[in-house]
Amino acid sequence: MCGIAGVVRFDRPAEAAREQLARMRARLRHRGPDGEGDAFTSAAALTSTRLAIVDPAGGAQPLRSTDGRYTLVYNGELYGHDDLRRALPGPWRTGCDAETVLRAWETWGPECLDRLDGMFAFFVWDEARRQGFAVRDRLGVKPLAYRFVDGVLTFASEAQAIVGADDRAPGVDVEAIVEYLVAPAMSGVARSPFAGIDYLQPGCVARIDRDGLTLQEYWRWRPETTGEGDTRAWTSALRVALGEAVRSSLGADVPIGVFLSGGLDSTAIAALARPHLAELPAFTITFRDERRWDDRSRLVVSCDTPHAAAAARALGLHEHHEVAFDRAELAQELRAIARVNDALPAWEQELSQRALSRAAAGQLKTVLVGDAADETHYGYHFLLDPVATSGPAAILSRLGSVPVRRDVDPDPVRRLDQEYRALIEDAGGRFGDAESRVIATTHLIVRRWLPRLLHNGDIQTMAFGLEARVPLAARALVDLAAQIPVSVALAGGVEKAALRGALRGVIPESIRTRRKSALPKEQGADGVYLAEAAQVCRDPHPVARALVDLDAVATIVEAHSGAHAGAHAGAHAGAHAGAHAGDGRPLPEPVRAQLFRVVCLHHWACAHGARAP
Repeated sequence: MCGIAGVVRFDRPAEAAREQLARMRARLRHRGPDGEGDAFTSAAALTSTRLAIVDPAGGAQPLRSTDGRYTLVYNGELYGHDDLRRALPGPWRTGCDAETVLRAWETWGPECLDRLDGMFAFFVWDEARRQGFAVRDRLGVKPLAYRFVDGVLTFASEAQAIVGADDRAPGVDVEAIVEYLVAPAMSGVARSPFAGIDYLQPGCVARIDRDGLTLQEYWRWRPETTGEGDTRAWTSALRVALGEAVRSSLGADVPIGVFLSGGLDSTAIAALARPHLAELPAFTITFRDERRWDDRSRLVVSCDTPHAAAAARALGLHEHHEVAFDRAELAQELRAIARVNDALPAWEQELSQRALSRAAAGQLKTVLVGDAADETHYGYHFLLDPVATSGPAAILSRLGSVPVRRDVDPDPVRRLDQEYRALIEDAGGRFGDAESRVIATTHLIVRRWLPRLLHNGDIQTMAFGLEARVPLAARALVDLAAQIPVSVALAGGVEKAALRGALRGVIPESIRTRRKSALPKEQGADGVYLAEAAQVCRDPHPVARALVDLDAVATIVEAHSGAHAGAHAGAHAGAHAGAHAGDGRPLPEPVRAQLFRVVCLHHWACAHGARAP
């Protein structure tokens, strides 16, 4: 696992980018504190910061082929790479999966992408042909941002490394920020909020040569889910694929832990990984008064702590850490997540990810996470709701849109609804009968929602030099999930029914049948959000002033502040600023989400010195 960056240009020697490369590398050091290196070819200047997990002594990067033709910088983890090595010629210089990728490219060229399994973003330079290729894994677990201007390609694991290497303040992409305000779960995927910077799309490869930059899709999620199907056969196949996916993700020369929520996915990963590991430390987020949910959330429907504790006992996880979120640090943590997440924080749960990551990084370099199952196995309960699956706008209505200035975009929901429908139709989806609507909605979830969720997980863990592995994104498992009929996947009106069936007898029954509940968040945050949002309305960053209807936001704040004594006493009052729903009428969840994003936009713009449009 690493941070990678590079500059490719054909009008001057690669060494001319040495200073720019050093600045980008410095901005990525949190991703790889164990080592760093540069390589200069005829046109490509490449750098890497390394988090040493596989072959710590021998896996230094950038990595060159023995004949000097190819140079690679690589970020990620190739699942089961020892199996792939058996199909490749030796001898081998390291035990690192980066060398496996390099040798696969030497042997098969871009066709090797059909053989790679795991999470990765890499760039390989071919000196003989004077061309380079940037590649991102199929689901977008590992990020890769790039800018292509006047024939010059600049890329990095994080967009902030590109903007941070410039001397001028970055501009903003208005459409990207409007999408963030209105459709946070879909934002930060098709475009970056920094003007002129894009993200290489999941399942895509970009080729750079003297003729320019060419983008090509090498994989796309293609469901074949019509008909009834044999439920028993599907669950049996899933059980085998699950076991192999987890086993193949465990290659490491350092200890591995797990983020354990006590939900279906994380418990399944822990159960399937435990027999292969001497120990499996587990980490669970906890909050003060967390059992007082008061039916406040559509997604967080139950407290994780007792379920995680029960799972740890049942699986023999002797080292189970309950990570307490410090409510008094909430305002400070809002600034922190806005600084590190260059795509802008989309969910309050990123605060929980940050707390878990900080705690785990004190002991480990690698954790297993349960991401990707809900999105690829029909795991969201709203897929059973005919209204929610009637079109993209129905999903957006659940997310709490921030009021956007009418002179910026008079009807962003309508515009985005059309954009997402076009994306779905291009992938072959349509909003017809009930089954096709579920598949069409899942197209959007896999193409936009899932990459956003994975980006957030990468950014928040790697901020502490912690690798989050995603076994449920393994190639064979995802391909199998795409073949399961909707009638089987949602049998009996239960989300993720086929996956649940496959785990019968593998995990405790109380957890196997537990209703999905999202990663918990601080339910006592109302007063802090109100205070922070009020401050933004009084003294907004110019980016927020230019794009957000702050008068409307101020009205929202005022309407809810009366029920929260002390909300305007200041965000830094911490636990005493409207600390719990019991101090007044709780904020509706969409309002909390609105205020969270307004505050994060302000802090993001401040942290990066962004210029107003």
